[in-house]
Amino acid sequence: MSIDVQSALIGAFVLIAVVVETVLRRRRRRTDVLFILFALNLVLWFAAAFATGVRDESGLLLRVQIALAALIPASLQKLFSDLVRSGVRSTTRILTAVYPVSGLLAVTAMSPLGDLIIVKAVIAAHVGLATTIISRGIVKSSQFLPGTVQYARLRYLAIGAVATTTLVILGRLPFFGENWVALSHLAVMVYVFFLSQATSRDRLLDLHEFIARIVVLSVLAILFAAISAMFNMIGSDTTSLRLFNTVISVIIILTIYEPLKVNLEAKAIEIFFRERYDISQLLETLRRRMLRVLDPADMSRLVLDTLYDTRRATHVAIYLLEPLGRGFALESFRGPEPAPRVDERELPGLWHAVQRSRGPLLAEQLIRADEEGKDRSNRDLVDAMRKVSGDMLLPFISGDRVLGFLAIRDDRVVEPYSTQEIALLMNIVEAAVTVIENSQLAARLRERDRLAAIGEMAAGLAHEIRNPLGAIKGAAECLDPNEVDKEEEEELLQIIIEEANRLNGVVSQFLDYARPFRARFAETDVNLLMEKIARLIDVGQEEKRVRLELQLDAELPLVDLDPEQIKQVILNLVLNGIDASGEREPHVVISTRLIAGRDRVELSVRDHGGGIPRETLDHIFIPFFTTKQHGTGLGLAVCQRIVNNHGGYISVQSELGRGTEFTIRLPLHQRGRDGSTTGSFAAPGRAPQSA
Repeated sequence: MSIDVQSALIGAFVLIAVVVETVLRRRRRRTDVLFILFALNLVLWFAAAFATGVRDESGLLLRVQIALAALIPASLQKLFSDLVRSGVRSTTRILTAVYPVSGLLAVTAMSPLGDLIIVKAVIAAHVGLATTIISRGIVKSSQFLPGTVQYARLRYLAIGAVATTTLVILGRLPFFGENWVALSHLAVMVYVFFLSQATSRDRLLDLHEFIARIVVLSVLAILFAAISAMFNMIGSDTTSLRLFNTVISVIIILTIYEPLKVNLEAKAIEIFFRERYDISQLLETLRRRMLRVLDPADMSRLVLDTLYDTRRATHVAIYLLEPLGRGFALESFRGPEPAPRVDERELPGLWHAVQRSRGPLLAEQLIRADEEGKDRSNRDLVDAMRKVSGDMLLPFISGDRVLGFLAIRDDRVVEPYSTQEIALLMNIVEAAVTVIENSQLAARLRERDRLAAIGEMAAGLAHEIRNPLGAIKGAAECLDPNEVDKEEEEELLQIIIEEANRLNGVVSQFLDYARPFRARFAETDVNLLMEKIARLIDVGQEEKRVRLELQLDAELPLVDLDPEQIKQVILNLVLNGIDASGEREPHVVISTRLIAGRDRVELSVRDHGGGIPRETLDHIFIPFFTTKQHGTGLGLAVCQRIVNNHGGYISVQSELGRGTEFTIRLPLHQRGRDGSTTGSFAAPGRAPQSA
C-alpha cells in the first residue's frame, strides 16, 4: 500500500475520532453541528481517496472523491460564518454564491462529464479560489481592528485554510509524487484539529497556543507508541501473548496519562505562554493610567483591551451595578459574548455569591471543594461563572456595597492565574472602584448644579414675569370709563402694551436659551463680520455718538463658525459696553487676533465704562442675573452658550473705573460635522470667568 493511500485511510480514522469527540461533548450548538458536517465531508473524501487508491476500475470512486471535494467550500463557508459570527458585519453576495456553485459542480462531477480533464481542473480551481475568497472575505468583513489579538487569530484561521487547500491541489498535479499527497493529507488533519479546538472553546486560537497543544499530543503519542512497541517486542510469538502485552501497555498508558499530560501542559505553558510570567509591569502601568480616567465606560475599555491584548486572557468582561441595584449589567467584554445580565432571577447563585464575596471567586477552588464533597452546589456556581466569561470573579467592593465585578478567564490552562497575579489584578479592581465612585460623585455634583441652576432660572423667570404682570394688572384696574379721561386711558393702554411686549420678550429670550443649540457653520471672514457689526452700531446708535474702534488682525484666516450667532454675541457685548458707559461718550474697541500655535482665533470687546464689581463678576453668566433695571439677565447666558457650543469659551476681565473686556476664543475648524449642515451640538463645561 503506497504512502498516499495509507495517509488517506489514517486521515479518515483521525477525522472520525475528532467527530466522535465533538459528538460526545455535553452541549449541542449550531457551531458544533456545522463542524461535524464539515468534518464528515472530509471523512468521506478521505475514504473515497483511499478506495480510489486501492481499486477503482470504473472511475466511479474518483468521481465521488471529486464531487465531495467540490462541496468542501460550501461547508467551510457555513462553518466560518458561524464560528466568527460575533466579529463579522455581514455575508457578501459573492460568499453566498459558493453554495449553488459547489452543488452544481458536485452534480457535474458525478455525471460522465466528471471524467474529463477540464471538469477536474474547473473543480480544483473552484475549491482553491472559493476557499481563498471565503478566507479573505471573512477577514475583510470582520469588525476586529488590525493589530488586535482577535484580528491575528482570524488571520491564522484564514491563512491555514488557504495553505491547506493549496497543498491538496498541488498534490493532485501529475508532477508531484505520492509523498506530496501524503503531506497534503497530514495538513488537512492538522487544520481540522485546529478547527475542532476552536469550536470546543467557542473562540479562535492563537497560533502558539495551537502549536503547544500539537506538541503535547505529539509527545504523548510518541511515548505511548514506544511503550506499546516495547511490550510487543517482549515475547510476541503467540496471539494470546501479543494480546496480553497490548492490555498491559494500555494499562500503563492509562495510569501515567493524566499526570504526564498535566506536566507536559505545564512545560508547554512555560515555553509558549511566556507572557504569563511578564504581566506584573503591564498591570502596574494599567493601574497608573486608570488614575487619569473618570468615566466607567472608558475605564472598562482600558482594562479589557489591556488584559485581552496581552494574550493573558481568552475571556474578559466587566459588569456594573444597575442604578436601581437590582442586577449587574454587562458593561463591556472581549472574547465570546457572555450573559447580558446577572440578577437574582436569572443567575441567583452567582448573584448571591458576588454579594457575599469579600474577595476573588475562583472556579478552581470551587471545583476542588466540590470534588472533596464539601459543597455540591459549587458545580452550579462554576457553570454560572462560565456564563459570564469567568474562571475568576473580582468584585468591585465599596464599603458594604458591590458595585460590579471583573470576570476573567484563560481557558488554555487549568490553573491560569497565580497568587501573585491575583494580587496584581486586585490592585486594578481597587483602581476601578475609585473610578466608579468618582464618577458617581461627579454625577451627584452635576445633578446638584443642575437643580441649583433650574432653581435660579425659575426664580429669575418668576421675577421677570411678575413685574410686567403687576404693571398690566394695575393699569387694567385703573381703566374705569366713568373715572378715566381719554388721555389717561390711552396712557394706561400704552403701559399695558409695553409691559405685554416686555413679557413676551422675557419668554422669547428664555425659550431661545432653553431650546437645543442649532447652528449653520461656514468658513467666515471674521474681520469682514466685525466691520458689518460696526456699521450696524453706527446706524442704530447715532444719537449716542458712539466711538467704535476696530483693531483687526490682517493675517486672520477664515474661521469655521455660524456668522449670525457670533454676530448676535458681539452685538450683545457691544451694546452692553455702550450701556456701561453711562453719561460718558461711549468708546468700545473690537479686536481680532490669531493665537499662534493654538489653532484658535481670539475676539475681544473692550469698553471704557465703570467696570463690574468683583462680587458681581462671578454671577454675570448665570441666567436671569442682572444689574439692569429692565434687563432679563439672559443676554450673557445666551452668549456663553453660543460660544461654548462653537467649541470655545468666553472670559471677562474688569477693573472698576477703567472698563471691562470680554474675550472670546474659538477654534478655527469645527470637528464632527459635515460641511455647513445644520446640526445640534452639546455645550462643553463652563469656561473660566477670567483670562
